[in-house]
Amino acid sequence: MKSGKKWFADHIVQLFVCAGMGFVFAFGKLFLLPKDTVPMVVSMETLSMLFFLALLFVAVLYYQKREKELKAFEENFNKEKEKWEQENEFLKSLINDYEKKENETKRFASYQERMLKKLFSEQNAISDRKYFLHLLAASFSAGAAILYKEDKQSGTFIVEESYALPEDFIPKPFEPGEGMNGQAVTEMKPVVADNVDNCMLQISSGLGSSSKGWLYCLPIVKDGHCIYLVEMLTFSEAGIDKMWNEISARLVEMEILQ
Repeated sequence: MKSGKKWFADHIVQLFVCAGMGFVFAFGKLFLLPKDTVPMVVSMETLSMLFFLALLFVAVLYYQKREKELKAFEENFNKEKEKWEQENEFLKSLINDYEKKENETKRFASYQERMLKKLFSEQNAISDRKYFLHLLAASFSAGAAILYKEDKQSGTFIVEESYALPEDFIPKPFEPGEGMNGQAVTEMKPVVADNVDNCMLQISSGLGSSSKGWLYCLPIVKDGHCIYLVEMLTFSEAGIDKMWNEISARLVEMEILQ
């Protein structure tokens, strides 16, 4: 069963019309009454008119109240709608970002598989380290590459093989923790420097002078210890550091470097 307020609110227009008509009718009757009408009747008609006037007044108040409530409801609804649309757009952006990352992951996995197949499918790359450096450099558009091997007696890393170095340049050995090479050995993870200039190369790298490029220091780890390091200079971002753990693991697993 509906409450009185609920019923009144639902029938506010009908009440407004009825109250208005009742007031007009009662007010009109006062002027139509004969002059000799009993005062009691006049009083009753006046009270009737005042009743309809009060009812009309209350109806107007409720109507204004309903208008305010409706306006507040619409404003609140619009705010909630705007909030929902923003949340919806945010969720769409999250889904798009997720799909984009998923597609990028799939593309990278495919690219990585092609690179690994290219590096380890040729028998010459497995048996000839100079050819492996050549293949590595060709695969990642490198201008030069050096393979350092740890000297077990001194702990120093010395050059074992190189690719595309100037004939008059001899790369220097380095100690763990010394320069970018030594940092990569100590941390046992790739170290990358972009926009490397001539001065930086001379200080931190054994590759000597070159134009600006990307310098990759790539450690090869076996049993928790760095045994080799590949230093490679490219003239564009190669991304080899992202797949180096897999390359390093295969080099050790296939006993190419041990």
